[in-house]
Amino acid sequence: MPRLPSLPKIPTSRLHRLPGLRRREREPRVGEPVDSSATHLERLVFRLGLAGLLAALLFVAVLGERSAAEVALALANMGVVVVASWRFGPAGRWVTTVLAGLCWTAASELSRLAWPPAVSWWDSALRLGVLVTLAGGVGTFRAAIVRLLHTEDVLAATVVRERDSARRDRLTRLWNSRYLHEALEQEIARCRRYGRPFGLLLVDLDGFKAVNDAAGHLAGDHVLQIVGRTLRENCRATDVPARVGGDEFAVILPEASEEMVRRCAAKLVALVGQAPLPLDLPRVTASIGGVAFQEAPASPKAAIAAADAAMYGAKRDGKNRAFVAAGAAAGMSRG
Repeated sequence: MPRLPSLPKIPTSRLHRLPGLRRREREPRVGEPVDSSATHLERLVFRLGLAGLLAALLFVAVLGERSAAEVALALANMGVVVVASWRFGPAGRWVTTVLAGLCWTAASELSRLAWPPAVSWWDSALRLGVLVTLAGGVGTFRAAIVRLLHTEDVLAATVVRERDSARRDRLTRLWNSRYLHEALEQEIARCRRYGRPFGLLLVDLDGFKAVNDAAGHLAGDHVLQIVGRTLRENCRATDVPARVGGDEFAVILPEASEEMVRRCAAKLVALVGQAPLPLDLPRVTASIGGVAFQEAPASPKAAIAAADAAMYGAKRDGKNRAFVAAGAAAGMSRG
C-alpha cells in the first residue's frame, strides 16, 4: 500500500562503507564550531602531496638501476602497506609496515644468492623510509575521510532535527498544521492521479474550556498532551495525526474507505472519552467530523472545510460523537 512521504530518518552513516572505521564518540554540542569540509580538504591535499613527493624520491633512491623483479617486489610490499594502512588502526598499520620492510630487505638480499648475505643498511633504511612515508600518507588520508564524513553526518543530523522540530507541535509532539497541509497536498495529488481514496478527521474537544477555567492552562496543556498521546498510539503507521491549534486535532487516513473512516472516528471518540484524565477536572470528550474522499478535493483548505462542517454536525447532534460524510456528498469538487 503506498505510504505518505514522511520525515526522513537520520541517514545511515557512510562510515560503514569504510572497513574498520568508527564514529567519533561525541557530536559537537549546540553552538560548538564545526570544522568545514573545505579546510579539511586543503590540509588533506597538502599532506598527501608532501607524503607522495617524499615517497617517490625515496623510491627512486632505493631502486636506482634495479631489475624489473625488484621493482615488482617493491610495488608488492608497498601495496601491502597501503591496504593495511587503510583497513587497520595505527598499531596494525605500523606493525605491517615494519614486517613489510623486513620482508622486502630479506627478499632483496637473498635474491643475490650470496651467503652470508651482505645487508646494506642504507638500502634497508631507504626501503623502510618508503614504507613508513607511504603508511603515514594513507593514514592521514583515512583520518581526513573519517573527519569529513563525521562532519557531514553531524550536519545532516542537525538539518533533520531542525526540520522535524519545525514540523512538530511542541506541546503534543504530533505533526503541526504546517505539515498537515503538506501531507494533505501530497495525498490529494495521489488521489487525483491514481484515484486512491483517503479520509480526513477533525477532532474538537468538548468541555476543554471548562478545564482551563477551572484548573488553569497548565491543566489544559496536560489534557492536550494526553489526547495527543491517545491519537498517536491508536493510529496506523501510515496515518498522519496532527494538532491544528488550540483544542483541535486532525488525522489523515490514507487508503481509507468510508467504512474505515467511520470506524476510526467512532474508535477515537470512545478512546478520548476513556482517556486517563485527572479525576478533579471537568469531563472532556471529543466531537469528530470525518470525510471519506473518493475523489480528490480541490485543495487542502477545501478538505479541512469539509471535515470542519462534519465536525459541527457532530456537535449539533449532541457532542461526544462522530459524524462522517462522503466526499461527493460534502461537495468536495468545489474550492
